[in-house]
Amino acid sequence: TKSPEDLYSAPRRKTRTVSCGPINFGSDHPIVRQTMATTDTANVDASIDQIMRCADKGFDLVRITVQGRREANAAAKIREGLFKKGYDIPLCADMHFQPVVAQLVADAVEKIRINPGNFADGRKDFEEKVYESEVDYVKEREYLVEAMLPLVQKCKDLNRCMRIGTNHGSLSSRVLSYYGDTPRGMVESALEFADICRSQDYHNFVFSMKASNPLVMVQSYRLLASEMYRLGWDYPLHLGV
Repeated sequence: TKSPEDLYSAPRRKTRTVSCGPINFGSDHPIVRQTMATTDTANVDASIDQIMRCADKGFDLVRITVQGRREANAAAKIREGLFKKGYDIPLCADMHFQPVVAQLVADAVEKIRINPGNFADGRKDFEEKVYESEVDYVKEREYLVEAMLPLVQKCKDLNRCMRIGTNHGSLSSRVLSYYGDTPRGMVESALEFADICRSQDYHNFVFSMKASNPLVMVQSYRLLASEMYRLGWDYPLHLGV
């Protein structure tokens, strides 16, 4: 039986350490506090000013939005400007739809967030795909591998961090057709991207599950943790609320 103290304690799940510039994620380190810049990333001076204020308030990491090449180029200038002002707070580039731009911005910032639902499968056709078996479903993974491998290699070479962040509202047509609009679909979407990373012996990544419905989000995280226990994986989790 558990003691009364055990009932009220919340031991952290044991994880590996994932590095992101000067900070570390994982159970052996303090919880990292991340926030999001609300400026237009292309406005370099305003972004630098806001990120410095975030750092001064005690945040450890700031996410910026990168929609295209213009923002990727701005991200490099923001990173350089922060270093010149004595700020080494790491930056996370939030990427959607553009694998090539993700490679470009990886040269500048410490962390890349990708959304498995639209990283390589941005155009939803909303046509229901019928898969006769799991083998048929997995076969269509080839285009994901083709899109992901260059970014994985770049992140590995530069020791960049990656967040594989599934969004309940933007699951790919392929995942929706096989798993439906479910926590299982969210988790499987993330795991297959992790498989691509692991195939290249790249392990410097974390997971996140985002849903506007808190019940879906909690169930997705629980299922993801359960799957990692089953697989013997120990990657940290990012929680965005």
